Amino acid sequence: MFLLAMVVAGTAAMASLFVGDLWIDAATVWDALVHHDSASSAQVIVRDWRFPRAVADLLVGAALGMAGAIMQATTRNPLASPSIMGLSTGASFFGLLTTIAIPTAGRLELMLASIAGAAFGAALVYGVASAARGGMTPVRLALTGVAVSSILAAIGNGVTIYFNIGQDMLLWYARGSEGVQWPDVIFAASLIIAGLAGGAVLSSSINALGLGDHVATGLGLRTSTARFLSACVVLLLAGAAVALAGPVGFIGLLAPHVARGLVGLDYRAVIPNAAAIGAAVMVLADVGARLATTPYKAPVPVGVVTALLGVPFFLYLANSRSSRAQGGRV
Repeated sequence: MFLLAMVVAGTAAMASLFVGDLWIDAATVWDALVHHDSASSAQVIVRDWRFPRAVADLLVGAALGMAGAIMQATTRNPLASPSIMGLSTGASFFGLLTTIAIPTAGRLELMLASIAGAAFGAALVYGVASAARGGMTPVRLALTGVAVSSILAAIGNGVTIYFNIGQDMLLWYARGSEGVQWPDVIFAASLIIAGLAGGAVLSSSINALGLGDHVATGLGLRTSTARFLSACVVLLLAGAAVALAGPVGFIGLLAPHVARGLVGLDYRAVIPNAAAIGAAVMVLADVGARLATTPYKAPVPVGVVTALLGVPFFLYLANSRSSRAQGGRV
C-alpha cells in the first residue's frame, strides 16, 4: 500500500509539471529537467517554479499526514489533526507576529516561530479542553480546537488590518505552495525529513501508546518520554509545513483514516502510509486547484480543495462519535 501511495503521489507530482496557466508539453518538461535551457521561458517555469512547487506539495502532504497519524494515536482521538487541534493556526499566528516584530525575518526565523506557534496552539487547546466540566473527550477536544483556531484567526486578522499588511498575509495564507523557490524547499525539507524519520523511528512506541497507557507501561514503554518525543516530531512537522505552504487544512485528518482503512490499526504501518497518502492528497489537491484556476484566471487556493474534502468528513466523524456517545449513555 505504501508503494502504491508513493506511485500515485509521484505520478501526480509529475503531472503537475504540465498543469497551469501555461500548458507545457512533455518534450519541454523533459528538456527542462534533463537539458535545461535558461533562454526558454517554458523550461524556466518548469524547473524554477513548478518543480519546487511539486516537491513542496509532497513534503507538506507527507508532514501533515504523519503528524495527524501521530496525534490520533497518542491522544487516542480520531478527530485529532494539526489543523483542527490549533497547531496550524498557532503556527500561522506566530508567523504573523514574527513578520510584524522582525520585518527582516528570514526563513529560519519564520520556521522557528511557526514551530513555537504550533506548540502554543496545541497547549491552549489541550488546556481549555481539560479544564471543561466533565473532562476532556474526543469531541470536546475537537470543538475546542475549532474554537481556539477561530479566535487566533480573528485576532490575527485584526492585527493584520491594524498594521496594514493584509495583502502580504493574504498571499501567504492562500497561496499554498505557489511561488515557493528552491531555497525555501531545501530549508524546509531538512526539518520535514528529520520529522518524518523521527516519526518512523518512534512508530513502535506510538503504536503502544495507541493501546493505552496501562498497556504501554506493561510493555515496558516509558510513556512520558514517548509522548514528549512524539509531540516534538508533530510540532516539527506541522510548523515546517505551515511555514512552507501556509495553513493547509484537513490533510492530517483524512490521511490517517484512509491509511487505517487500508492497512489496519497497527501504527507501525499506519504512520508511513499516512505520510504517503498525505503527500498524494496534497499534490492531487494542488493539481485540482490549478485546473479550477485555469479556465477563469482566478486563483483557487489549495486549502479550498482540501476543505471541500475534509469538512464533510470531519462532520461525519464528529456526528458518528456523538451518536455513539449518546447511545452509550442510554
